[in-house]
Amino acid sequence: MHALLHTLRTVPMALAAALVAWAPVWAETAPPAGVVTALSGTATVTRASAGAPRALKFRDPVMLQDRIVTGEQSLARILLGGRAVITVRERSVVTITDSPRVSTVDVESGKIALAVAKERMRPGESIQLRTPNAVAGIRGTVVIADVTRRGGDTSTRFTLLTGVIDVLRLDAERRPVGAASTLTPMQTISIDRVMSPVSPITRADGEAVSAGFRLPVKAQPKGGAEWVAKDQVTQAITSIESVTGDRSGRADPRSGVRPDTKTDQSGKAEAEDKTDRDRVKLSPGPPDQGGKADVDDKPERVKLPVAAPSTPVVPSYAVQGNGKGKHKGKDN
Repeated sequence: MHALLHTLRTVPMALAAALVAWAPVWAETAPPAGVVTALSGTATVTRASAGAPRALKFRDPVMLQDRIVTGEQSLARILLGGRAVITVRERSVVTITDSPRVSTVDVESGKIALAVAKERMRPGESIQLRTPNAVAGIRGTVVIADVTRRGGDTSTRFTLLTGVIDVLRLDAERRPVGAASTLTPMQTISIDRVMSPVSPITRADGEAVSAGFRLPVKAQPKGGAEWVAKDQVTQAITSIESVTGDRSGRADPRSGVRPDTKTDQSGKAEAEDKTDRDRVKLSPGPPDQGGKADVDDKPERVKLPVAAPSTPVVPSYAVQGNGKGKHKGKDN
């Protein structure tokens, strides 16, 4: 009898211990949300299955719910699902979450650039860029988010370099408030207690904001793949292949890129005109007290870059004008 009671008491405890030990292993084997393609300086990652932060390194997988924090004078670049690149500036806090057809980049504080390759998005798929007080629906865009927090107050600024986004203000409970404001290329908007009107930016403004995301990258190992790409996403994939030396054309199952994906060697890919399907629809909330958006319904066509390894988010020739009318990039 005593032996039976001992067994009944110890078996559940052993099973519970096994489940606790197994849970982190299962979490680690879940498909990653992305991979670190470049890192300058220092950064840490706090995994939901571990709890304690650890150093983030080049080629580390990034899992859903990972909390990434960059240090002083640091910059991290993450390839997200083979369709987007997140460049995280110093002293920034970012978490990546996911739900059916919607991936969310949550910026708690700091500054990031998000480049989304529309041609790699599946039908109905979208990416949201969220801050404590705003959300932007994104599909085929280069956008910069700057989040400043002072006590209980949060200020967010979105600066759009290419593409089209819809922006909503969020209240303290992170619920949408008011109607969405639409940004087209070379426009900016700020959100604090209210949402400001949409404002154009100059070429100098665009160059200044994108220059802050230049990443010093060491020379690639001999035999590595050449840095020839038509967008930031392809450049990030190439950086990983240059280290692994894999030129077989086989797709990384985590990248979402088909083996027969072709790269435009001319480097003169051109963004498509804005269409309704390119815009991510956001559900409006109660009326906002902020300003109304000054919407340009004829966004420019923007040349996408071919960049060297030390690459900005967008080249200087694409940062032209104030978002009104059409501008053509300078051919190389």
